[in-house]
Amino acid sequence: MEQNIKTSLRPSPTAPADLAAVSKGYELLLRVEAEARQAQTVSELAFLIANETIRITKSRQVFALAGRPENLIVKAVTSITSVDRNSPRVRWIEAIIQSLRKDQGVEAPRDFVLPAYCPPGDTEHANFPYRFLAWMPFKLKDSTVFGGMLLAREMPWTEPDLLIARRLSGAYAHAWAALVGERRLKRRIKVKPLLAAAAIATVALGFYPVPLTVLAPVEVAPISPRIIAAPMDGVIDSIAVNPDQAVKQGEQLLKMSDVMLRNELAVAEQDVRVAEAKLMQVTQGAVSDPKLRADLAITRSELTVAAAKRDYARDMLQRSDVRAPADGIAIYTDRRDWIGRPVTTGERIMEVADPDRMQLRIDVPVADAIAVSKGAKVRAFLDSDPLNPASASVVAASFEARMIEGDVLAYRIYAALDGAPHNMRLGIRGTAQISGEKVPLAYYLFRKPISVIRQRLGL
Repeated sequence: MEQNIKTSLRPSPTAPADLAAVSKGYELLLRVEAEARQAQTVSELAFLIANETIRITKSRQVFALAGRPENLIVKAVTSITSVDRNSPRVRWIEAIIQSLRKDQGVEAPRDFVLPAYCPPGDTEHANFPYRFLAWMPFKLKDSTVFGGMLLAREMPWTEPDLLIARRLSGAYAHAWAALVGERRLKRRIKVKPLLAAAAIATVALGFYPVPLTVLAPVEVAPISPRIIAAPMDGVIDSIAVNPDQAVKQGEQLLKMSDVMLRNELAVAEQDVRVAEAKLMQVTQGAVSDPKLRADLAITRSELTVAAAKRDYARDMLQRSDVRAPADGIAIYTDRRDWIGRPVTTGERIMEVADPDRMQLRIDVPVADAIAVSKGAKVRAFLDSDPLNPASASVVAASFEARMIEGDVLAYRIYAALDGAPHNMRLGIRGTAQISGEKVPLAYYLFRKPISVIRQRLGL
């Protein structure tokens, strides 16, 4: 009796076949997890999920999905190499997941039986051979859902099979996040709609009309200045005024070298005296000598010529002393640049300008030229006061380009200031913004690249 009781209390030994099956299941589970973590790409991982999961979870078909929770997309299907997203079966599976999300959410694992969560009026479930489905989400550490797998089979799900499926979903989620990166998955989930909206807004904004503008160097210039040019060929002996010095009408500006002119005037005056003496002699002798009477006209002509040469020499001497034609300020570079320098007749030396009459002189390089019409708006950011731009309007533009400082070919534009100048003087430089006709914003931004491409490639 005691021996029978002891025998009955001993645990029954596990059959060798059951132990082998359990060991094989554990080995298969570990191998699938290892293969998932060794996947090199997301596509390779999705293919493994769809085709290896069925071997350990006793499912017949697996759908791997990824994307935002509100738009999970089928990425892989068991025994299918390429997923056609327009096929009725794939669209039906995605519709089921969306119905599940709206009803109970996709954050937790869930098993259900068809036709649960099928769209209204759906007939696809009648042709689907597996009625028992299980949803296993892929989640990040903060429980953000970025995908999942839908398992299907013809028999009800048991707790051991669901436990294995949940473990596999965790391993798959970890491998997927390692390949893509958690930050990228979160950004794709949360920011992608904003990026799409921003892209649409950017495209729409590209058609918004804006004035075509160009930036060019500007200088405050006088209006109708009086040009002081060299009165003759010669050398500048002295300049009596400093740059930007106020001058009065008739005030001496500069002096040409007059040594030769004075000598020529002295010689001419001596020639006049000789001619006058000769005329007087001929006039007195003509009373008694008929021959001298015939030379009287010639002698008078010689006196006239000598007097003309004297007057010309005196006039040239007077012109060597250059004086201000009007009140204003003297504008030129530097006194040392001109004293002792030979000049030719008509060569510009300086200007006398009214300091109260100013305008903007803008040099637009040919490469940046735009169509500018009379009255176009101009904003000048002067170096002396960049925080308070001056407003002006275009009054004239040159027809042909000309060379400016730096050997740059540019069009010259003049703009009249709006209102009385404030804290502004002649010669101040800066940058001007000229507004042309309105164009789409995209053309405004890409005008220069388009111009370069067309000029270089002819497209």
